[in-house]
Amino acid sequence: MLWGPLIFLAVLTLVHHPLMVSDHADLVMLNRLQDHEKRMEQEMELLQTELDQKGWTLEPLKAPKDWITIDQPMNDKTWDVWHYVILLFFLTWYIYSSEEEPSDDSNTDTSSSTNREEEEEDTDMESETCGNRQKGLEAFYDRHTDVDTSDLTHMCDFVESFVNDLLETFQNDLPNQNTFLLSANCIGVDSAFEGWHTQQSKAFSVLVPVVPPKGHSFHFETSGSEGISSKHGHILVEMEWERQLGDVACFHHHPEQKLSGDKQGAFLMDVLCTSSHLDVDKTIHWFQRLVRKAWKNISYKYNLDLLPKPSNTSCKLNLAFRSGKTISVDIILGVQQGDSLVFLATQGAEMDRSAGTAWQRTFAIQELLFFERVNQRAPEESCHLKCLQIIIYLRESNPSDGKNPVLTDYHYKTCLMHLLLSRPLSGWAPEDTAQRLQDILLFMRTALQQKCLKHFLIGNISLPIQIPVPKALRTAAPVNLFKHLAQDPSLHAEAMREFVAVVRQVRALVTDCEE
Repeated sequence: MLWGPLIFLAVLTLVHHPLMVSDHADLVMLNRLQDHEKRMEQEMELLQTELDQKGWTLEPLKAPKDWITIDQPMNDKTWDVWHYVILLFFLTWYIYSSEEEPSDDSNTDTSSSTNREEEEEDTDMESETCGNRQKGLEAFYDRHTDVDTSDLTHMCDFVESFVNDLLETFQNDLPNQNTFLLSANCIGVDSAFEGWHTQQSKAFSVLVPVVPPKGHSFHFETSGSEGISSKHGHILVEMEWERQLGDVACFHHHPEQKLSGDKQGAFLMDVLCTSSHLDVDKTIHWFQRLVRKAWKNISYKYNLDLLPKPSNTSCKLNLAFRSGKTISVDIILGVQQGDSLVFLATQGAEMDRSAGTAWQRTFAIQELLFFERVNQRAPEESCHLKCLQIIIYLRESNPSDGKNPVLTDYHYKTCLMHLLLSRPLSGWAPEDTAQRLQDILLFMRTALQQKCLKHFLIGNISLPIQIPVPKALRTAAPVNLFKHLAQDPSLHAEAMREFVAVVRQVRALVTDCEE
């Protein structure tokens, strides 16, 4: 605080110091100087008073007349020279500083140029790395998972035509065509028809709609605990021929109709049902016998060998062509729920084991339509199906020790469908393959950590209206596909082990592609 007043006085003195003039100065200028000197004395007295009041002890300041040395005459111009010296000093300092600034700018420009070059180098290296990664992923895809599109389309058409030929043949050969009605046309579903078929996945799945024979009806039942969003359902078979023919007296006039109804009712109730409910195992075994019989009648048309494979949930056929190529056809039976495109099937996409009269609800048609919609709107050569194919290939290449995997293709497919719906399709360009692979795995990791993977269609109100899902199912409570993992810690641990194995393979694949 002591130096504050001194600095103030010094600045004030410099500002108000009167200019030295010669003896030849005019009287007006001298009068002004004298007046100015008096004001300065008054201001100094005020300052001294203020200092005394604050208790500061300072040596008395010299009067302005004492600022000039005794041996220096009043008309000496040395003071003016010192002004010029000081001014020259400041000008020299300013010029020197100005000369230094271009050098600094030059250094700054050089540094900025170097930084830009380093950034450009980093960008080039990053672009090169991304390019190498993309080329590596494309090479891996072509080598292990890619299926020729034209060949796949041809095989899909052949499979549908082949199964339809079987259906038409054994329906014509049934002793009573009204005994059990099957749709004349099958529907191609799952990986091959959705576009994510791999070289390892040689199965072509088709859904065959089943309708009740004349005089019968199917009624759908779900367990009270699961309600409308249940993954399973039961099919109650009821005979209606008695109501159609009227009272018992009518059988006297129409005995043949009663006999026909009795035969149909006996067939359904005794051969295909358990406690008036359509039985999955019985229905599949009956269908398998019809296929073997029909094949004997049409085998001459085809240049292949058919080998049925045992199954309790579908009719599995192994087709071996004379060329050496083999494919597997998986025929799934399903009963349509009303006028919707939702089916209760002998085998669902989640691969749960159907048992007895419990049929699995499947949304295979809706999922097929969803992928068709995405393919129409996604960028050309979109990577969404490639990402799923790569993950499926790596998952299937892991040793299973003869056990059924906890994480299925359908779980990864569900993750992909959620991402396709929640993010812009423009982000699935071919160059985004590596990032989208990571997104699918991150989505799966979150689902496993939370032990919750929501069904894509049930309870999904953001689903496009073009995908035909009944309103009751669209607005129902979401279904957790990982509910069994939350209930069984050992299953959850096994699922995590399987997932970690896939993550390590994807990481190793991407790392190899970057080198």
